[in-house]
Amino acid sequence: MDKAIDLRVNKDVDLSPQGDNNKPEKFTVLIKREGELNPWHCLLEILSLSLSMDVLQMSPRDGEQGPAFFTPLDAENTQVVILDERKDGPYFDLWQLFAKKPIVRINELPADDDALAGNVIIPLPGASNPLWQGDWDPNPCAHSDLLRTFSWRVLHHYDIPDTLDGEDKVVVTFIDRREQRRLVDMDRHLAALRNRYKHAVINVVDLAALPFPEQIRLVRNSDVLAGVHGAGLTHGLWMKEHSAMVEILPEVLNHKGFRNFAGALGHDYFSTHGTKPPAVSGSWQHDDVAIEEERFLEVMDLAIKSMYNKGRNNYDVDK
Repeated sequence: MDKAIDLRVNKDVDLSPQGDNNKPEKFTVLIKREGELNPWHCLLEILSLSLSMDVLQMSPRDGEQGPAFFTPLDAENTQVVILDERKDGPYFDLWQLFAKKPIVRINELPADDDALAGNVIIPLPGASNPLWQGDWDPNPCAHSDLLRTFSWRVLHHYDIPDTLDGEDKVVVTFIDRREQRRLVDMDRHLAALRNRYKHAVINVVDLAALPFPEQIRLVRNSDVLAGVHGAGLTHGLWMKEHSAMVEILPEVLNHKGFRNFAGALGHDYFSTHGTKPPAVSGSWQHDDVAIEEERFLEVMDLAIKSMYNKGRNNYDVDK
C-alpha cells in the first residue's frame, strides 16, 4: 500500500452541526456496490452499512454526553446516492434501511444539488465485513446479536411477521440450483426423502426465480434449509433461531463460511462432501456435485430429526 488515510480525530476540529440549528441536518450515504445479484455478496455489503450506521448511532459528536452523529430521526433526511452503474438487482431497496429519501444515482443529481454539502457517510465495504473474515477455519460463535439485529431489520422492512403460520410438520426447503454446482440425480434423491418422511413437507425451490420478499417468507417458514454450497444458503438469515442448515460441499472444498454463519445464527449445521461426476471441468465453482443416495439421506435424516421436538413439532426419533 503506497498511501494511508489518517482517520484519527483532531480534537481542535468542531464536529458540532453547522448552520441553522432549526433546520434538519442532511445526510448523504455514498454507495459503490461490488455486485447486484449474489445474495452473499450483496447482503454482506448491506450488513456493512448496518454496522457502520450503528457505530454512528453509538458515537457522540462531542464527548461522552453529546448527541450521536446519527439518530433514527435523521433517516427522514437521509439519502443514498449510488456511485456504480450496475443494475438495481433484487436487494436494491434494502439500501433504504437507514435512509427514507428516494435512492438516486450520482448522475441523476441536479448540477446545483447540495447533497454533498451536508454530512456525507461512506460505510465500510462489504469485503471488510467481519462475517467474511476467517471463513476457512471453524468459529465457535454460537449467537450473534449483530446478525440477529440485521435479520430483524430486513424482516421489519418487508413487514414479515416474526411468527408465521405453517404446517404442523417439519418443513424442508431444498435450494434448486439451475446453472452450476447442481446436485446430480436431485429428483431421485428427493423422491427417496419424501418416501422416508411422510410427516415432512419437502419444498424444492429455485429461489432466484422468486421476488426477494417471497424468498424471505418461504425460508422464514422453513425448519430445514438445504442445498449444495452456494450463496443461496445466505437465506439462513431469515430462519427462526434453532433451525437447521444442510450444506453439500464439492469434493475438494473445505470452506467453513456457512458452517460459521449457521452457528452465529444459532442454527444446527450438518455438512457432507459430494464427489465429482464424470466429464467435469475440474473447477469446483462450476462442476455439478454427485452424492450417493444413502449419504444424502443420512445427512438429511440428521437435520430433520434435529427439529423433531422444537417449536410446534413433537415426534419420536424412531418415526
